[in-house]
Amino acid sequence: MHCEVASALPWRRHAQSASKRALMPEEPTRPLSRDLWSAGLVVLALVVITLWPGDVSWLMDEPRLIGNAWHANHDHQLAVGGLYGNFGIRYGPLATQIYQLLLLITHDPITLVVLHALLCAGVTGGALLWLARSLALPGWLVAGVLVSPHVAAYQRVLWDASFAMPVGALALAGFADFLRTQRAWSLRLCVVMSVLVPTIHPQSLPLAVPILGWLAWKHRTALWNDRRALGILAVVLLLLDGFYAVQFTGQILARLSGSVQKGYPGGGSHILSALAPFLGGRLLSGADYLQSLARLSAPEWLHVMAQGGACLIYPLAWLGIGAAVHEMWQAKSSEPSARRSVLLVLLAGMVLQAMLFGALRIPAAPQYYFGTFALHALAALLGVDAVRKWRLGATLGALYAAGSLFLTVEAAISIHQHGFERPQWPTLSTSVKIVRELNRFSDTTAHTDSAVYIKAPQALRTLRLLLPPEAAAAPDTGGRLLIADGVTELPVGAEAPAGSQIIEITPLPKDWVPDPSTW
Repeated sequence: MHCEVASALPWRRHAQSASKRALMPEEPTRPLSRDLWSAGLVVLALVVITLWPGDVSWLMDEPRLIGNAWHANHDHQLAVGGLYGNFGIRYGPLATQIYQLLLLITHDPITLVVLHALLCAGVTGGALLWLARSLALPGWLVAGVLVSPHVAAYQRVLWDASFAMPVGALALAGFADFLRTQRAWSLRLCVVMSVLVPTIHPQSLPLAVPILGWLAWKHRTALWNDRRALGILAVVLLLLDGFYAVQFTGQILARLSGSVQKGYPGGGSHILSALAPFLGGRLLSGADYLQSLARLSAPEWLHVMAQGGACLIYPLAWLGIGAAVHEMWQAKSSEPSARRSVLLVLLAGMVLQAMLFGALRIPAAPQYYFGTFALHALAALLGVDAVRKWRLGATLGALYAAGSLFLTVEAAISIHQHGFERPQWPTLSTSVKIVRELNRFSDTTAHTDSAVYIKAPQALRTLRLLLPPEAAAAPDTGGRLLIADGVTELPVGAEAPAGSQIIEITPLPKDWVPDPSTW
């Protein structure tokens, strides 16, 4: 039933205005087999993304998030908030609440990574396929986006901000579907996801604000007619996020002006930061992903070729933005169709991102594109679609997808063989191995020369919550445990290696925060 008339009698359906019918173009006419082919590619992408799940990073924020979820479950409560960001504003509880649910399934950290990857990448891929079908865009490119190195990595890592990718993609896909079909459930999904995504991270505001603004401006009647269902959803959201909403509002009022004045810690030029809408390829290409983590595992010439393919996302996205501007200019005097309404939201989101990044001097690093990921993915799809008339879409899109896949598989092999050798991060599986060895002792402290464990002991302490000893621990060694790639017991009277420090290794307590001097 159309959302505009959900509460109307059947004979009132024929009273829709011509302008509303103009917003409802025909169903996509492309063959179903093409959509099935695209979906099959996405399933294959999920296989790639779940390769060697124990090789993910497990550093500072991830253990705290999982630790908070564990304690919330232990107390039989829903988490009421997340971690705090660079501007002193707390993130919402959605990510922690999702981890609470996953912890009800398993406490095994590596299984958590698999579940997280399948959930995030599966929802992201499904939402982008839905968006592509709604706008008659090439859905097969979605798999290429999913297997790009940064996107694949962030769909795996047990972080909070990466949830903005699937939630934002659902918001945009639901928006496009509602404009095309006027379905009530699409409107509800769109509204809920658009409200939730900025609570994951405020960088999502350039996506959420144009969507909600367009609905409030152009579809007030639909919102009003569906007020009962939307009201129920609002009550549910308040039950889940009510405390956070009050806290967030207070923090915004207290700190926004100061945050704008101060800017991002270590941020650069306002002008360069404002170019963010044209640099979404930092997330979608991942051409430099492996360089900062581990050695190349492929011949250099082949690696460079793959980088070139992955970097095609930049011109494709620029073409997509240009195509959106051109289409809107051509139709500036006519009532916007469903497709053109989505393009307006895309362009408005790009403008808002430029303003937000420019004002706060946010660097164009990959992790600051989670919130607008759906917009940049849409721009790439539009770019491939724009060059199909010259028979270049399939070629350029395939080169991008092939380059992305190669770089991601190469990185997976290299990190599996050598670990994160350049930043010298332990992998999750290494930390799990250490904790299982620590479980043989009852010590509360240990020596280590690992920079990660010294700076972020929660990497071990959270795992001690998830993986408690299975039997009675051995006697305390008196502080002679040494943590490196494993756990060893120093001989009596022996000194720990130079550069070692003593860290706490007890299970992470509730509401633990790191020492500010280590940040």
